[in-house]
Amino acid sequence: MKPSFYLLICSLFVSILTQGQSNIQKGITLYQSKNLDDAVKSFKAIENTSGDYASAQYYLGRIAYDKREYDDAVDYFKVATEKSPANGEYFNWLGDAYSGVGSESSIFTQMSVGPKALRAWEKAAQLNPKIINARVSLVDSYIVAPEFMGGGESKAKAVAKEVLPLLEESIKNTPENFLHQYWYGKITALTGINMERGEAFLLSYLKHTPTKEEPSHAGANMRLGQIKEKQGNKVEAKRYYEAALKLDSKLEGAQKGLERVSK
Repeated sequence: MKPSFYLLICSLFVSILTQGQSNIQKGITLYQSKNLDDAVKSFKAIENTSGDYASAQYYLGRIAYDKREYDDAVDYFKVATEKSPANGEYFNWLGDAYSGVGSESSIFTQMSVGPKALRAWEKAAQLNPKIINARVSLVDSYIVAPEFMGGGESKAKAVAKEVLPLLEESIKNTPENFLHQYWYGKITALTGINMERGEAFLLSYLKHTPTKEEPSHAGANMRLGQIKEKQGNKVEAKRYYEAALKLDSKLEGAQKGLERVSK
């Protein structure tokens, strides 16, 4: 089948699906079929007095986030949380968007948006304790952020003890969820909790070929290096850090880890 004809068939199929749907239903269908330009039009057609307005802003935020337009994503997610303040998923994505802004900004901007991301993830976890993504982000952030900015190792360990059982349950129910296997290993590498279990999941992850959206094998090797370093096994830690750097020579965590265990 020629590509142009295939695209025509797909377009007609989506058109049939969206007939008779409300703007929010139509927008979601278009979003799920990757017809983003038309999805944006449908979401933007929803008035701010509509009960679907928060959902529309959320999806506009998702689209902006996927395009790496993080400032716009923040604006959309903020409106979504204001219109629907009990929705934990909206706050989780607001935190992710703030994090995205920080990842592409100066240290001064990072110091400004970092606490905002933390507060958004904390709110998400408070509203819905089963939002795994928010808790994983909190562990990562608490480890990095100093106490005066709301971080600290004790906070990271407290959240880790809450989220690791959720990840364990998720992996048990969906063994093919390799992202959750990586997250489990990452959390144990950062906190030192359940390191043997985390090591097993990371080794399993290395047998999997990551998608573009999933963490790299370089990252998995770095986390294994961090686990071995925490266990006092410098030889194995060095081996994993070197393996990580062979795959990604600019991986800062592996560079610093290799320096530590090579002394």
